[in-house]
Amino acid sequence: MPQTKPSKTKTCSCGNTVTVNRFRTWCEKCGQAVYYEDKDQRRHKINTIYVGAMIVMVLGFLTYVFIELIAEPLL
Repeated sequence: MPQTKPSKTKTCSCGNTVTVNRFRTWCEKCGQAVYYEDKDQRRHKINTIYVGAMIVMVLGFLTYVFIELIAEPLL
């Protein structure tokens, strides 16, 4: 069960004002997450960049392995 906190009024990036009383609430106008604390929003952004970078690195590694071990010997 989400722990409720004292209510805060935050402004979403779309300009809509949202009352936040939990860790994260969704903006009803644009659907983006609005966080209770600003540091949590920064943490979410950094985590998203990190996960995206890891996916790109894994795909790059798999492509390298495919080219070196499978495609090159067949040529």
